[in-house]
Amino acid sequence: MIALTACIATGLSLSADESLYYAVDHLVAPKGCVAEVGGMDFLPDGRLVVSTRRGQVWIVENALDPDPAAAKFTLYAEGLWEGLGLNTADGAIFVVQRGELSKLLDTDGDGRCDRVETVCDSWGLSPNYHEFAFGLPRDGAGNFYVSLNLGFGSPHWWHGQSYEPWRGWVLQIAPDGTLTPYASGFRSPCGIALDARGRLLVTDNQGDWVPTSSIAHVLPGKFYGAPAGLKWTEEYRATNAEPSMTNPVAAERTPPAIWIPYGWSRSTGDLAPFPADRRRFGFGDEQLAVAEMTNGAVLRAHLEEVNGRTQGAILPLRRGVGSAIRAKFAPDGTLFLGLTNRGWGGRPPGHGIARVRPTGRAAFEIERVHLVEDGFEVRFTQPLAADARVAPSDVLLRRHHYDWWWEYGSPERDRRVLPVDSVTVADDRRSLVLRASELACGAVATVVLPELRSESGEPLLHPEFAYTVNELPGRGPCAEAIARVAPPPPARESSDQGWLRLCYADAFQMWTGEGWQLVDVDLDAADPTRLATREGVGALVSPSTWKGGGAPPSFATRLAFGDFRLRFDFLLPQGGRAMLRLLGRYDLLLAATSDERATSLDSCGALLFADGTGRAPLNPGFRTPGEWHQMDLTFRAPRFDATGKKIANARVVRALVDDVLLHEEVELPGPGAARSDELPVGPIVFSATGAGQVALNSIRIKPTEVDPPGGGWRLLADDEDLAGWRVSGGATATNEDGELVLGGAQGALLSAEEFGDVEVACRVKVSSSGQSGLWLRASAADGALAGYCVRINADAPLAEYTGSLAGFTALRVQLVGPETWAWLHASAREEAGGTRVRVTLNGVEVANVLDTRADRPKRGAIALEQHHDGSRAVFEGLRAR
Repeated sequence: MIALTACIATGLSLSADESLYYAVDHLVAPKGCVAEVGGMDFLPDGRLVVSTRRGQVWIVENALDPDPAAAKFTLYAEGLWEGLGLNTADGAIFVVQRGELSKLLDTDGDGRCDRVETVCDSWGLSPNYHEFAFGLPRDGAGNFYVSLNLGFGSPHWWHGQSYEPWRGWVLQIAPDGTLTPYASGFRSPCGIALDARGRLLVTDNQGDWVPTSSIAHVLPGKFYGAPAGLKWTEEYRATNAEPSMTNPVAAERTPPAIWIPYGWSRSTGDLAPFPADRRRFGFGDEQLAVAEMTNGAVLRAHLEEVNGRTQGAILPLRRGVGSAIRAKFAPDGTLFLGLTNRGWGGRPPGHGIARVRPTGRAAFEIERVHLVEDGFEVRFTQPLAADARVAPSDVLLRRHHYDWWWEYGSPERDRRVLPVDSVTVADDRRSLVLRASELACGAVATVVLPELRSESGEPLLHPEFAYTVNELPGRGPCAEAIARVAPPPPARESSDQGWLRLCYADAFQMWTGEGWQLVDVDLDAADPTRLATREGVGALVSPSTWKGGGAPPSFATRLAFGDFRLRFDFLLPQGGRAMLRLLGRYDLLLAATSDERATSLDSCGALLFADGTGRAPLNPGFRTPGEWHQMDLTFRAPRFDATGKKIANARVVRALVDDVLLHEEVELPGPGAARSDELPVGPIVFSATGAGQVALNSIRIKPTEVDPPGGGWRLLADDEDLAGWRVSGGATATNEDGELVLGGAQGALLSAEEFGDVEVACRVKVSSSGQSGLWLRASAADGALAGYCVRINADAPLAEYTGSLAGFTALRVQLVGPETWAWLHASAREEAGGTRVRVTLNGVEVANVLDTRADRPKRGAIALEQHHDGSRAVFEGLRAR
């Protein structure tokens, strides 16, 4: 039973190698073609047409040739805006761009598009980066269907907003271009298709008000759960109101036909009905292939009608295909998948065209699942073995539901294993019926069958399914929704709180190292021991010219760290090796190893000591070359007493790769007993130690010690009326519950008291595009401030971000994001030769300058600057000594 539970948790249980039954290959695109596929269809003559996120349309000949290198790509059009849907209706090429549905014409017959006609551009578009437009099925009446993504932005970056008309809607576009808003309640509806029965189906992706990815049967006028787009309905327009983003709306929800367990799909894409001819895959056209990007897989959906509602089962089909978001069956039954993951994150390859074809060896699969009043009828693609026996205790049945709330996704609530009362195998051994009297509607039921074999001896390839029980047959309408109204989640701080983003905006300012590049990267398809790079900003990649010998090219922080938590993403080619060095002395190996059970000092995550010994990781952590992994390391520096004598060695408190535990409380041997032998702070250093390269991304660090040590502090703003402060210019200031909020127009808040030598500390956060500043020794004249200014600017285009000391040090890296609390500590003290000004951010010194100017400020106020109208900065615990 433990093994079965693990299967449900991962959604990846297999009893055999999928490649024995379903072959996967990838068409070879011409050099320089980055086919981030957004749409796919076939022309009547069998040629494949694909549109891409980069605004190109390619026509591919020989797409069905057994040799994927025989594919011939011809550029048909370019300069479009993000083609995320394509249809070859009546032999013409239609593409949905971000802001319009277009028809592409070749008027002179040279094989290149020379005219783009606008079919419809009647939906809204704002500058928000996430306003994708997906498509593009066409019904029998000639109507196209488009699904529009919400913009993302407030109160969190992933929170859906409908900034312009019909964002969050599915639209119907008539042959004459007339737009009809069709249905609302969608967040990120990447997949849209018509099934063989003509039902319009849309996939949505987990986030606020969408507890997990889903497949909806879309009906006109219905609302599917994400509230932002309701603002364009007559009800809201009549009162000029907007739906709440954090409280449930009253609109009646239509539930999705299928909720997909999170472990099975985190970024669901397109759907495509299987061919009617079952000889290819063994499934009829009542079922659909479902593209899944994050896990790089294809799932299978089977729908049925129960009490007038569409619902059904989701099952695994094939892993290892790449970052699939588009799916289309060719005329011969080959499944084509369009791949893209730029900015979204998915399994490699991250772009291109995959093909999935049966090998000729028939897989033993669950063919379909049918819900009965108290259980399931499960039909197989082949008869069970003659000696097959299935006891009720051999079957694991579990149920759960979700929260419908504004948090990002939902846990599986009320997870319970239900007893299976009986299992009956049919006389023809092609099906079985499992009955469970406690099965109820308003839940997702996940079933894992035991190891079974077919009459021919094939193992059951995928023994599990998840069924969305909106209704039970033979009973009245279900009173319980699967996604249920829940109390609002507790307020949470930004997940970036306390972290410093070491490569955000300017990827190199905080680092030293020659030859490293900021590029997009993939595994080289021709040589998997190498990385293929192209223009982009997706990864930091080590030099490709180093072949061993001498010191490997390193990438080291300019800042020094002591105790910290470090997170970064890394990608290695086949056989790749890299090293992470801490404090200039302690090494952790990054290696593309394929350990299944045992680990060694050659395994990814091994700790290597200077004396040639080390510590192997507790568990295998590396998965696949060419795939991104995340390292999460907590480190404690060595400790020394006041005399410099070492009193404790350094320690790896905890290390994980993708949540797999590598180490816990491991003491690292040091070279000696004195502070002169090793330091309590030092740089973070990466280096590629093998002939291959390493790619890095999202490097961030969270220092443990952030509060300045020592006492003697006094609060500067401990009363609501801000006595002892004055406002200049158009700034406004309020102080409530220890938080001083600065807003209004340009101006400042200045202390009446003046300071010479002073330290100031606080927690601070600033709005997106907001700019503020903490001033020491400040004076105001003619509306302008003078003194020492520490910039507080998360992302406004000033090129001096939070922690910069104006006029001295300009941080071009966005160490702290918008609406994210950071510890800020600044000091100005006289010393021989000038004024020493220091700035620390989250406990790390980011500025240390000696101002030797004769006219430097010697005394002045503490000031908080409001840079412009619309900016908002919050200071907590503002204090000085």
